This record gives sequence, C-alpha cells and structure tokens, in this order.
Amino acid sequence: MKSSRIKGPLAAVIALAFAISSCSLVPEYFRPAAPVPEAYPGLPANESVAEAPPLTWQSYFPDADLQKLIQVGLAHNRDLKTAVLRMDEAKATYGIQKADRLPTIQGNLAYDRSRTVFSSSQAFEAELFRVGVGISDYEVDIFGRVKSLSQAALEQYLAVAENRQAIQATLVTEIATQYVNLLSIHAQLKLAQQTLDDRKQTLQRTQRRFEAGLDQILDVKAAQIQVEQVQAQYAQWQRQLETTRNALYLLLGEPSQRTALTIKPLETLRLGTTPAGLPSTLLTRRADIRAAEHQLKAANANIGAARAAFYPRLQLTTNIGLVNSDFSKLFTQTGSNYWAFSPQLVIPIFNYGNKANLNLAEARQHIEVANYEKTIQTAFKEVMDVLSTRTAIAEESASRTRLSDLESSRLQLVKRKLDQGLVTYLELLDSQRSVLDAQAQALQIQQLALQNQVSLYKALGGN
Repeated sequence: MKSSRIKGPLAAVIALAFAISSCSLVPEYFRPAAPVPEAYPGLPANESVAEAPPLTWQSYFPDADLQKLIQVGLAHNRDLKTAVLRMDEAKATYGIQKADRLPTIQGNLAYDRSRTVFSSSQAFEAELFRVGVGISDYEVDIFGRVKSLSQAALEQYLAVAENRQAIQATLVTEIATQYVNLLSIHAQLKLAQQTLDDRKQTLQRTQRRFEAGLDQILDVKAAQIQVEQVQAQYAQWQRQLETTRNALYLLLGEPSQRTALTIKPLETLRLGTTPAGLPSTLLTRRADIRAAEHQLKAANANIGAARAAFYPRLQLTTNIGLVNSDFSKLFTQTGSNYWAFSPQLVIPIFNYGNKANLNLAEARQHIEVANYEKTIQTAFKEVMDVLSTRTAIAEESASRTRLSDLESSRLQLVKRKLDQGLVTYLELLDSQRSVLDAQAQALQIQQLALQNQVSLYKALGGN
C-alpha cells in the first residue's frame, strides 16, 4: 500500500481544521476608569508628581535581622505554599482548556468476528482485523467558543498568580509588623522592669522612714500599691511578649521554632521610605488590583463563549488505517486500507439555556467590573490612611519624647525636694506615675510610627 493513500485523507482533514480561521465574539475590552481622584488630597505636591519606583521587600526592609525572618517566612509559610499550589492548579486547568483547541489523535486496534445465517439455513462467518489512527469529535472553532474558554482559563491563571503575589506582600507586611510589636513589647517590658526596681527601692525607703517616724502608714500602703501595679503591668507585658512571639513563629511557618528572634532597641530598627507617587501607579503595582482586572478579562472572555453557543458547531471525526481478514497479512502489501471522514454540523434550534448562559456571563462581567472598581477604591483608601496620618504621628512622637524628658526631669527635682522635706510623698508617687505613663506612651507612638511605615509598603504595592 502506498503511504500517500493513507496520509492523503488525514492530511486533508487536518489542513481543513487549521485553515478555518476562527472569529471571536468576545467583547472588546476596555479598562474601566479608576473611580478615585487623580492625586492624593491633602499631601504636599512633591509627593504626588511622579511615578514611584517599584517596591521590593529587600530594599524597603534593610534591617538584616528582619530580612532573615522574612526569608524564613517566604520559604516555610503555609499560606504562601497554598497560594503556590493554587497557581499549579490554575495552570493545569488552563492547560486542559487549551488542549481543546487542538485535535486529539488516537490510534486504535480492533478485531471483529460475525456470523450471519441466511434463510437457506446457510451460515457465513467472517473475521476482520483493523488498525488505524484518527481524530474523534474535534470541534473546528469557527466562532471562537473554545478559544474564548481558553482565554478565560488563562486570565484565571494570571489572576491566581497575582493573588500569590498579594499574599506574599501581606506575609512580608505581617512579619515586619509582628517584629515591630515584639521589639516594642520588649521595650515596654524593660521599662516595666526598671520601674519595678525603682518602686521597690522607694518602698524600702518609705518603710525605713516609717520606722523612723518620718512617714505615715498610708505612705507605706501607697508605695506597696505602686509596686503591685507595676508588677501587674510587668506580667501583662510578659504575656503579650509570649503571644506575639508565637504569632511571629506561626507566620514564619517553622515547626521547630529554631529561628532566633533577635531583640534590639526599638529605635535601632530602620525601615525604608518611598514617595507616594500617582494614584494611577497602584493600577500596575498592586497585585490585588491586577488580579481583579484578570478576573474581569476572564468574565469578558466567557461572554464570547456564551455568544458562540448560539451559532453552529462543526465537529470532525475521521479515521484511516489498514484492514485484513488475516492478522499476519495486515501490515503486508496485500493488505487493504480504509478511511472514514465524518463531519457533523450541530445547529442549535431550540436551546433556551443559551440565552440564560449569556445573561449569566454578562451579569458576572458586571460583577467583576464592580469588584475591580472596589479593589481600586480600597487600595486608594489604604494609601490615604497611611499617608494622611504619618505627619501627625511624627509630630505626636516628637511631643511624647519631649514630655517624657520633662517628666523625668520633674521626678528628679521632686526626689531632691522630698529629701529636703519640701514636698510630700504623694507628690513623689504622682511624679513616678507620670514618668511611667509618659515613657510608655512614647514607646507606643514610636511603635505606631514604625507600623505606619510597614503599612505603606503593602499599600503602595510592595513585592
């Protein structure tokens, strides 16, 4: 048998399938206008005049100890691992949908045996061996239905990939925030310990003065109350230190908790700064906005697939091969060959579900538009929340620091006057409480300032 006798029909079918160029019924995509102002209101002009550069966690968090924790978290955090597996899942789904655009060629080997009994009571038996290759139910994508579904699957995969990037940015932000909290709580714990030591010394001094007849029993009781109050605060900070450490280890994802958490003074932790840039920058820098747009494009492509369902579908089934009643002669020159070509045009006549599917696809597309716009508005709000408060936080931090210094100076003055008998013991206790409150609030506002800087990384689309 000549090879051209076999290849001719199959080649013609494949050529026909690829020669028909599919049109597309997908609506033309237009990115919705961002429903936010063109500039961040209330900010200096130099903060809203240029496209800000991309943010990387390596550049924004230069502290070596914090970078080490972030690297551990990126390697072991389970939420991030799940996001990567979701990417693999979406990629496989896209691969399955993309494969529908190509014909599936299958080989087959068959054996038929039949017996026919005629009216004359004569029987005829026959057996037949066949081997061949062919295409089964391949849809020639004339109106782009399969292509639209493949495009939707691709956009879904890209959206999942962007979601993984968003989860990474969130993870980096949470690790940095918890590390700031850990250092702040440790600083509060250190302050409580120093205050507790000071209060115990004051109690001992008061007891000696009481025994000497210089102070009253109420002074001793007041000193004891001060010790117990600070002792309770110290225990409270210890509890918060443990829970914060546990939360940080959960983010890191290490089951053995072998990673050392370096404790350092809060003021030594340095974070990066960046200009805000234009609001339009968020459209390309924030992964959640990019993911929402991919979801919108996927919904747009599904409309094309729903529209194509109203039109005829051309399906091809073909097979070519060899046939013989003797298996030993199946592949010899004396064997016979066969081919079959079965195109089928499926024309929808009464299919009321097509209209409903189109309405469903259009409704979902409108939903994704709203989700996209809401994502932009949320991102804009997050940036504004950070930028609009950082100046006030900086001013409050400076004021709290000055207040702490003033209260410390006043306490030293009260102590000297107490030794001279010019003030009462209650004035000393009041001054000590004021110092502790001022120092604690100064640490809290310092913590808030660092948290504000960390939040800016995520708000501006860090990666």
